[in-house]
Formats: sequence, C-alpha cells, structure tokens
Amino acid sequence: MKFGKPKGVMLYLEKILGTSTKIAVLGVLVNNPEKSYFEKELANAAGAAVSETNRQMSELVGSGLVRLERTGKVKLYSINKSHFLVPSLKRLFRDLNAVYRDAADKICRFAVSSDQKLEAVILIGSVAKGNVKSDLISSPSDIDLIFIIADEHGKERLFDALISYINGEIVPVYGVVCYPILLTKNEYVARLEKKDGFIMRAQTEGVELHGRKPRRFG
Repeated sequence: MKFGKPKGVMLYLEKILGTSTKIAVLGVLVNNPEKSYFEKELANAAGAAVSETNRQMSELVGSGLVRLERTGKVKLYSINKSHFLVPSLKRLFRDLNAVYRDAADKICRFAVSSDQKLEAVILIGSVAKGNVKSDLISSPSDIDLIFIIADEHGKERLFDALISYINGEIVPVYGVVCYPILLTKNEYVARLEKKDGFIMRAQTEGVELHGRKPRRFG
C-alpha cells in the first residue's frame, strides 16, 4: 500500500521543522518568548552558522511563527506568541534541564512519602549542574540521586520501592534512567571525612531536594 505526500498540518510542520537549524532556532525562541535576538546572537544560541540561520529564517518568518523587526540593516527575531503552534512547540521544546529536574523532584517526593525518617535527598551530576545532554537517543543523561537515611533499618525496603516507582512511573514517561544511591548518615559522613571524591562532589556541588546534607563530625 502506497501513501501519498503529507497534507495539511503535516506538510506545514514538515516545512517548519524540516532542518536541524530550524529546530534549534525555534527551540531558542520558544524557550525565550520575551526576548528578541540579533541574527548573529540567535545563531550562536542555536549553535548554528550565521549564514545557515539567515537562509532558514525566511520560511519561519513567512509562516508567521517568527516575527522579524528591522532597524536599518539589523534584523531582530522573536517568536510570535499568538501563533497557533506556539503552545504545542512549548511542550515540544521544553528545556531538558527542566524536564529532568521535574522527574527528579517526583522521585524525591515519592521517597519522602515512603520513608518519613528520610534525612536528605541530594541531586548530583549533570542534572544538578543544569547541563543535561541534548542527545536523548544515543547518549542520554542519567538522574543521579543520593538518599540519606537514618540507619540501615528499612534501607532495602526503600531501595526496592524506589526501583519499582522509577521503572513504573519515571522511565515510561520520561525515558530517563535513575539508579538510586542509598547511604546512612554515618556512611556518608565517614566517606566525607575520608575525602571520598564522589561524596566530596556531592557535598560541594549537590543540590538539596529534601533535608540538609550531613556535616562532618565534630
């Protein structure tokens, strides 16, 4: 069975999202709806060549999705917030750092509801730094979370509950991998005292999603 060429909205989307430069440029504009960009500034933000950005912008402006203002020879681009596609594009181009952080917050809330004695949840790695990889297919970022518990009691139960929740509620929705790290407060502090590299980074760079990071003895 042969299928004909896409028609209507499908063809329209094919035109708008037809190149990686268009996608990158739209991602910048949609995520910064109050800002206008000079052409060179927009190209830099999108990680594209100025010449290629210039070549692709005419179709985006022609579609009405992007506004063009001219000041002499200078071009200023901004997203047309009233365009019917903008709400859909906002969801499509949502900042990956925000998406990953949303998933991390959900895991944290589940952990807190599962263990009332949970002392702290620390977000580390690329998500904590706001530096999530854009390649969701070949090399996606992971969510790295440390859970600080009062003692060994209930450690296995919480770990199993987290794995079940992540596999059932996070992976299918976000496609994000998270392998929780559970440590007692004493284990964390002992490794901190030994200047363990992993724990030192967690202590200096980690983001507290719940509770407070344990401090050194004494």
